[in-house]
Amino acid sequence: MQPTRESLDQWASARRPYLDNLKVALIAAIISFHAVLGYASLLEVWTYTEFREVSLSAATQIVLFLVLSPVGVLLMALLFLVAGLLTPPSHDRKGTLRFVVDRTVRLGVPFLAYVLVVQPLVKHALGSAVGQPSASFWGQYPGEGGRLDTGPLWFVGVLLIFSLGYAGWRLWVHRRGRSQPPDPARPVSLRTLVLAAILVAPASFAVRLVYAYGSESGMSDLNFWEWPACLAAFVLGVIGSRVGWASSVPPGIARPCRTATLVAGVALGALLVSAGTSESVDDLLGGWGWPSAAFAVVDAVLTVFGSVWFLSVAQRRLDRRYRWGPLLGRSAYAAFMLQSLFLLALAVALRPVDLSAEVKALLVAVGGVVGSFWAGWLLVSRMPGASRVL
Repeated sequence: MQPTRESLDQWASARRPYLDNLKVALIAAIISFHAVLGYASLLEVWTYTEFREVSLSAATQIVLFLVLSPVGVLLMALLFLVAGLLTPPSHDRKGTLRFVVDRTVRLGVPFLAYVLVVQPLVKHALGSAVGQPSASFWGQYPGEGGRLDTGPLWFVGVLLIFSLGYAGWRLWVHRRGRSQPPDPARPVSLRTLVLAAILVAPASFAVRLVYAYGSESGMSDLNFWEWPACLAAFVLGVIGSRVGWASSVPPGIARPCRTATLVAGVALGALLVSAGTSESVDDLLGGWGWPSAAFAVVDAVLTVFGSVWFLSVAQRRLDRRYRWGPLLGRSAYAAFMLQSLFLLALAVALRPVDLSAEVKALLVAVGGVVGSFWAGWLLVSRMPGASRVL
């Protein structure tokens, strides 16, 4: 039975409005980014890119990458920061066993269903639809010479790993004779963020010696090149949760984070222009050399300081209940899972239409966001059992 407006409002009343609004905005932005990347030639990091029939003009790609790259770099870190904020309270309410079971069901089941069934079917159907049949359905698996393509669900798989790691740490703390982990003696300081960025930069540089930014991450395809930044953001969220960051990031932290983010954004733009004009984009994404090292430093600053600043902005600007907010918030996770189906279906439908890549990217982005959230709501509200998982 479809939930009533009253039951939806009751669900939303126990939640922080800004977190749900931020989640909706982030997932809509991620879906839109993927739609645009499907027509980009500079980076092939989305499923449709290798099948695209037209490409964005060089000028469009330069403008988009200069403007959107800083935001794109820190989006996933912000999701992990929010996840970290919500993890300790969830564990405190449920206890270790129930927390592990709940995370395994809500993260593990959708992840496995998508990776083992949905993504292989989508890729095989896409290849057939565009006249480029690649491997069979079973050919998408490592055992048959392929690899597990996680698509956008890599985030869910990595979050499950981080969550189980947190549960293991809490269990270890409990066995050492403490019922709760010790709270920090003082608030998280700017020095903590600086230290986090200092640790993330060399770790990212080292990982990208093996797995360049945007490349395939072995047979698992879990975006290893983002792990240092994402783990740092998750841990900062866990720590911040104990000192009230879920309610408000202190202004004394938010202001320096804003400055650091803006400086790093300009620095990233300069790196992209330099790499583009010298045709050395690959050197920027990984390997020995100053471009990769510089990108790792800028990336660390953006993900650590940028995610904290964006969180503070959301707390100030998005902490209100919108009319459609509860419905969109309740549909967001399902929309994130379903985005590939709509983005790829729309791209294939527009394939024979004589339009520029810019127009197609816009249509796919708008249609992908609307379709994903609409289908997500139908899935959560009408499919038996789906609300327990999604």
